[in-house]
Amino acid sequence: MNNIPVKFITFLFSGGILLSSLTSCNLGKSGKFPSTGTVNELLIITNDKEQWEGPLGDTIRAFFGAEQVGLSQPEPVFDLVNIADENLNDIFKKFHNIFIADINPDSTQTISGTNKDLWSEPQRIIKISAPDLQSFYKEFDLKKETFMRLFIELERERTLTINYMSMDILLSDTVAKKFGIKLPIPEGFYLAKQSKDFMWLRHKVTKVKQDLELGIMIYSMNYHDTVVFNPKHILRWRNTITLENIPGPSPISFMKVADEHLHPVFDTITDFPGGYAVETRGLWEVENDFMGGPFINYTFVDKVNNKVITLDGYVYNPNDVKKYYLRELESIFFVLKFTSR
Repeated sequence: MNNIPVKFITFLFSGGILLSSLTSCNLGKSGKFPSTGTVNELLIITNDKEQWEGPLGDTIRAFFGAEQVGLSQPEPVFDLVNIADENLNDIFKKFHNIFIADINPDSTQTISGTNKDLWSEPQRIIKISAPDLQSFYKEFDLKKETFMRLFIELERERTLTINYMSMDILLSDTVAKKFGIKLPIPEGFYLAKQSKDFMWLRHKVTKVKQDLELGIMIYSMNYHDTVVFNPKHILRWRNTITLENIPGPSPISFMKVADEHLHPVFDTITDFPGGYAVETRGLWEVENDFMGGPFINYTFVDKVNNKVITLDGYVYNPNDVKKYYLRELESIFFVLKFTSR
């Protein structure tokens, strides 16, 4: 990871080793030591290096190392680290995400399985044992989306460990009172602006070459029908909100969705804690300026209060990595709780 500022809370978990140092004197709930590894890092264990450098490794890299959707520069979903199984020792056993590919000609069938907190905590281990490469490819292709979901869930869990340790209770309570939702807002964010149905939280860090900023926008309106989940409506609503509330550095500049070269990607989320939600990943830019970056938001309905709510997080970190910060924002949103339930 390049140029991650020490002051920013994400740094606490982005280095894995530092996360371990914060809690190494205390065992987790399972009685195991804290897991290690950086954010979005996945340890791949193969029988030997030749497998990793051949077609099997190509198959794994093409999926877990694919480019993250919604970024302005190529960044893989996971940063992959490979070792041969003979090199698996106590250090590697503490990695938080581990995928094992075991090709054993003596096997009579293909078996895949997953383990939680086997050697450390939190940890997710997934293993495919197959008699040959073709059997492995078939099993991997069948279940890879599930594997991805499990690894991402583990990433969120680790991220939240730090978020709760550094939670700004006062600011989180302010959000809860205004929108009826609980979110673990980390220290360092501050309330930049609010109105009746809108709140803007910012976290700014000064760097040597270019400042880093993370922002969270929360906005709502009365819920009338499902048109609020229409992608066009989601983008129009965001642009209306940012035009009114997120100014740029000059009087005629403002934030807007940047969709000329990279169209936003929408996905239906069925396991969002707020219920059915539409996830949007895309890019933002500032009209009449050169600022921009990625954003992610979730639109859902608070049925008790008959409100449609959008949680929107954006990153400004030009010429540097962005996916780690998006993961933190995503993790904050994925532990949403309604105060009325």
